[in-house]
Amino acid sequence: MRAPTHDALALPGTGQPLGWGRIVSDRTCPMCAAIRRVNLSLIPEPGIPMPKTPALISALLMVAALGPAQAANGWDESVAGDLSNFGTVPTAITLGLGANLIAGTTGRVAGAVDRDYFTFTLPAGMQLESLTVLPGSTFLGQSELSFIGVQAGTQVTVSPTGGSAAGLLGWWHFGVNDVGTDILGLIGTGFGATGFNAPLQAGSYAFWVQDTGTGTAQYRLEFGVSAVPEPAAALLLLAGLAGLACQARVRRR
Repeated sequence: MRAPTHDALALPGTGQPLGWGRIVSDRTCPMCAAIRRVNLSLIPEPGIPMPKTPALISALLMVAALGPAQAANGWDESVAGDLSNFGTVPTAITLGLGANLIAGTTGRVAGAVDRDYFTFTLPAGMQLESLTVLPGSTFLGQSELSFIGVQAGTQVTVSPTGGSAAGLLGWWHFGVNDVGTDILGLIGTGFGATGFNAPLQAGSYAFWVQDTGTGTAQYRLEFGVSAVPEPAAALLLLAGLAGLACQARVRRR
């Protein structure tokens, strides 16, 4: 759905836009891949028992802790039903590690704007690292731009007709040129909003999508969630692998 018109958002007495409008303008697990790249010489020769050392145990525990990738979640209005039209009671959705599809329709029909609001919580250890506009998204009006905004917390309390981004964490106008593009960082640059640097860390967030053009616009957005890298855990794994390498060399002597 599209944000209020640029005229309505002009700075008083200047005629200059306030800034809502844009200037015209299964994956391979990286840890598994790293483990596969470890020199095969670390594997003991036949008949030599696997060393049960703290280093080995630490490495095995780290690999086990990674576990299998979680199934992606999300929301598709064509399957799950219409998302909420009210920012104070957004639809609660769940995101899992990996790619999460959020798909729906917005637009102005019979004079009424269909705005979509949804919220999700990223637990500790997870982060939103990307938000990609997928093929199949369509846009209305001459500018062919839709609007997306995000507010910290579980509600969007910013008025959709108030003409101010104050209270939003970020926002962006996305269109045809953004298909296939990660716009999460751009959302963090929205004029008048608090702003943020991607990725978004653990916490609750409420999103708002709209297109105020006449007709129906489709949007397909992929929310990419990943685990937050933990330096201490990575060092522990490296230490364990280094211990295995040392023991393998000792046994060859």
